[in-house]
Amino acid sequence: MQKVSVLILFFVALLNVPFAYANKDNVLYVQLQSTGEHLHVKANLDNDVIAFEVSDALTQLEADFGQLWGELDTWQVNKKNVAHLVSQYEASLLTPLNRLLENAKQVHFIIDETSFDYALGLIPYRGQPLFLQYPISYSTDNVKVLTKSYYSENWRGLSISDETADPDNAAAFIGSFLTRSEHYKMEEVNYSQFKQFEAKDLLVFSLHGVKTDASAIMTLNEESITAEDFAHFNSQLIYLDSCQMGASLNFANGLKNYGNEFLIAPLFSNEAGGSSSETINGFFSHLKAGHSPAVAMFKVRKALFEKYSQAQNPDDAYWKAFPFRVYQQI
Repeated sequence: MQKVSVLILFFVALLNVPFAYANKDNVLYVQLQSTGEHLHVKANLDNDVIAFEVSDALTQLEADFGQLWGELDTWQVNKKNVAHLVSQYEASLLTPLNRLLENAKQVHFIIDETSFDYALGLIPYRGQPLFLQYPISYSTDNVKVLTKSYYSENWRGLSISDETADPDNAAAFIGSFLTRSEHYKMEEVNYSQFKQFEAKDLLVFSLHGVKTDASAIMTLNEESITAEDFAHFNSQLIYLDSCQMGASLNFANGLKNYGNEFLIAPLFSNEAGGSSSETINGFFSHLKAGHSPAVAMFKVRKALFEKYSQAQNPDDAYWKAFPFRVYQQI
């Protein structure tokens, strides 16, 4: 009886937590909160709210999504294993949202520390992974999701490329549609020069990266670049073509503290060149065409998944099309 009373009080409290962003924009906001032994969900589509507790134990969620992250990060993932690890969460996490998903045009997950690196977009929904059906974005706090164009030809841009991480020099692509853009090879910029750059609206860095226990770092020649090293840029959009930089809550929050509005980064280790270059080119082409960051990434990921699903090894489509995430920070 005491446990039931506690759960009732929890759901009453959850329903009373305000959504500061409810509006007629057809964005489905899905807030995930880990409490005790379970994951609790509160979803809102244009003030239609559903709240529930996921029936699966939190330890099971952590084990399944943790294993999936490891297989994605090492490029050992395949369709069979994806289904084995996350197909059951269609029934427990997505099916309760059917009424809202049927009317949604975009899904925005508000994630906590526990669920931050869950590959939620790979959960199947009515026969296909969720990320192939909806533009998906993420945040750790309440935000009003941007659904309109997010691009200005007057942006000041900066791109830096490590040839071993970006053999196609794809980071330089932003110079083709921004007149106020600078591009450097990594060896042309030392740490002191990096810290002296003026404020930039857009950053595109293709450097080696890795998630650490505390945060995430990128390598600039022999120096480590942390979130604190971005403070002077005051950048609206930061695109990091760098392994695992989208898997750290502390790193993302660090950038948010310096005014970053959008962070685009891979959840796991991405390919050097190839699909990563295609993602850069496709994302910024769609952004320039007038799409929001979430829609731009949706379009390029869907195209890449279709392309690589028809290649010699169709399982490669998962780690080639899926890695990059869109975080709307503020």
